[in-house]
This record gives sequence, C-alpha cells and structure tokens, in this order.
Amino acid sequence: MHRSGTVILALTRGGTVLAGRLASRMAVCEVGSGLVEMHVPERFREALGPNDAVRIESIDEPLSALVSRLFVDRAEFVFIASAGVVVRLIAPLLVDKTRDPAVLVIDEAGRFVIPLLSGHLGGANASAQWIADLLGATAVLTTSSDVQGTIAVDLLGRDLGWRVEADREALLHAAAAVVNGERVVVIEEACGREWWPSERALPVNLHPVKSWAQAGEAAAYLWVTRARVDPELRMRLGRRLVVYRPLGGSEHANSGGTGY
Repeated sequence: MHRSGTVILALTRGGTVLAGRLASRMAVCEVGSGLVEMHVPERFREALGPNDAVRIESIDEPLSALVSRLFVDRAEFVFIASAGVVVRLIAPLLVDKTRDPAVLVIDEAGRFVIPLLSGHLGGANASAQWIADLLGATAVLTTSSDVQGTIAVDLLGRDLGWRVEADREALLHAAAAVVNGERVVVIEEACGREWWPSERALPVNLHPVKSWAQAGEAAAYLWVTRARVDPELRMRLGRRLVVYRPLGGSEHANSGGTGY
C-alpha cells in the first residue's frame, strides 16, 4: 500500500499554535512525506493565522475514529499530545514494522520530539531530528543503532539506492550483532565507503573488506554485490548473510563468495 502525507494533530490551544508553526516550517522546508495537513479542534482554529501551504481540518468526529481513518494511507503522524494518549490511540491499529506509518509525539511546549513508531523503515527517527531542528527542540531517540551512532542494517545504502536481500530473521540477527558489539564484516565488493560518513570514525566492530578472501569469521556479513549468490554460500551462512544490491549493473554468474 502506498502511503503519503504528513498529518499533524493537536488537541489543545497551545498545541494548535505549535502545530501551526510547525506545519508552516515543514511546508517551506519540504520536511515530511508530501502534503502537510493539520487536524485541530474547531474552537481553536482562530488561534491559527492564514496558511495557504497547509491543509487545515477541524476535528469533528471522535479522535479514535479520525486516527483510524487516516492511519490507512498516511505516511507520517505528528501528535502534539501526551505519549500515553497517542499509544492508546494507535495500539489497536498496528500491523508490523514494514507497514505501519511513522508516528511522532511532541510535547505542547515544543521541547521534545519523540519517534514512537517506525523509527527506521518509516523514517520517524529522521523526521524527529528534522522537526527538532525546525522547532529548536531535542529529538529523543531510543533506537539502539541511533543511540550508539552505528549503522541500521535495514536502512544501509537506502539513500544510495541500494536494495536489500534478506529475510526478517537475517536482518534481526545482523542488527543484533551490530548493536551488541559483535564482529560484523561489510564486504564492499560493489561499492566504496560511501555508506559511512567520512567525518566519523567507524564503530570498532564493523570491519569493511573488499572481498570474501579478507572476510574471516564474523557474527554477520553485509555483502554489497551485483553477483549471483552461490546457494551453497547462502546455505552455509544462513541468517548471518545480508545482501545489498547497488543501483546499476546486474547479477552475473560469478558468486564472488565460493572461496569463503
């Protein structure tokens, strides 16, 4: 299902004022997932100034019904409310991390931006940082890879156009190895070091190599390649192998890994 658009929901007068300020800045800076729309109580709409760049709707139905209706196809929700209220609203609507939208919470004073749901795949962590910059707030990130300043296995290379080939079990295993400090080898067969910020030191448990011959033993292997994966290699490594396909080129017959 295709999701698009950022929904900002406020429940109080102060929250409505903050929502208006945020929506205006998001629209100007193009932060978020397409169209920005606001939903606020009718009695507080007068607290908002004119804004042609943002769609403003009055909340004229039970909040649970509104959120349930919008949850079907919107990409991102920003609630200016308490985290407890938001958790209770979205709990019955959750499916899984690959299909749920990004959900963030901001306190009414605009001090903290907290990604509650779909931090990585849904982009809530990245949005929290952008929104915090717009408001002069603090993004509160709790995802281990973000806290530790290391890679998110399921997002590696996504901004470069890479496609990941791995099942859920392999991704979970590799992610655990990364955040638990186990030895993880990144085989840069079809890339350079563009997957890591040049100004930052690599975490000590990440070991980039150019070929399988240099790989050695590891808890997980992140293989950037255009090669066909040898079935024997895939079977031998099992959940320890995650494959990334860069843009351009195509798979070829040489697996590049039979020597491991």
